[in-house]
Amino acid sequence: ERFSHMSSISGYDALYSHFPEEVETDSIFCNFKKIYPRGIGRLLATASKFASSSSFYNAQSLEAEYKLLARLARRNYNVIHYTYGEPYFGLLGITKRRSKAAVILTHHQPVSWWQANEALFKKYDKVDAVIALSEYDKAYFESHVKGKAIYIPHGVDTDFYKPLQPGEKKEGQIFRVIFAGRYLRDMATLATAVKQLSSSSINIQFDIVYIDKAKVSEPYLIDIMSYPNVNWYADITEHELLSLYQQADCCLIPLEDCTANNAILEAMACGLPVVSTDLPAIKTYLDESVSVLGGKGNANDLCDALLMLYQNTELRNKMSLNAREKAVTNFDWNIIAEQTLKLFNSV
Repeated sequence: ERFSHMSSISGYDALYSHFPEEVETDSIFCNFKKIYPRGIGRLLATASKFASSSSFYNAQSLEAEYKLLARLARRNYNVIHYTYGEPYFGLLGITKRRSKAAVILTHHQPVSWWQANEALFKKYDKVDAVIALSEYDKAYFESHVKGKAIYIPHGVDTDFYKPLQPGEKKEGQIFRVIFAGRYLRDMATLATAVKQLSSSSINIQFDIVYIDKAKVSEPYLIDIMSYPNVNWYADITEHELLSLYQQADCCLIPLEDCTANNAILEAMACGLPVVSTDLPAIKTYLDESVSVLGGKGNANDLCDALLMLYQNTELRNKMSLNAREKAVTNFDWNIIAEQTLKLFNSV
């Protein structure tokens, strides 16, 4: 799926740009903004309800799977990989499949979402493997699709997302904190933390990468927009985002829930300590050597963590080096691509 707020460098589909040339790939992309003529749109929307009960599955999902079935009638594939299983796997699960290709799904929604949608597992007899993006998620899926769940983490382009060289970064008295992303972000807790630290004595600046100001309706976000130490960004390029990461001192990402998180991986690759929410799935990506985690919805924990990093330059620098090393060693897309191809070959 091509997300409008993600570049080709970010997002899970970047996985495929790191496969070797001898791997032949066909891709079907879904346009969730496509508008159909009324009659066709209504027909597809009705049919989609029979194909899948997923809250993400819709008329556009059904059209994408029709395209898949048409290709399966013409070509012999080894693997069918749904890079986003929740909004797309439906029709194939209820169709008598003629293809001998293995079916592999990657899941992105947190366990809390799956607990409310466990009826979807009824179609998984036609699924050969489920890629879970965290070890916590793998344990959950294993209980529902025994022997089919495998943990392979999300990746990041560590050649693009990287720290500045020594001497390139602007040194100053301002402590710069970056927040980025949209989905499952705890914006209320973010706003509370920004307010508390903005009224403190420390010289702190927040770079917030979110949606356009005109589209924001929450009073607590509208309030912090006017702060002189808050810079608000929307619809920026990947190079502009990279620059913000590289000039920051740490990354602040309060979360409501998660599996993997693009912004956290990008920040780590740029050598940023991460302050975030203590959630089960996030432990796959963050530990105490690279991050400080606070209680869910607890702005005081986040403020305490940022103050500690502000005051302890030695700790901040050590965590910065650890974050970069962890990203390169564990989450570089080339490593993830190799692990994914190993799974493809095994099925």
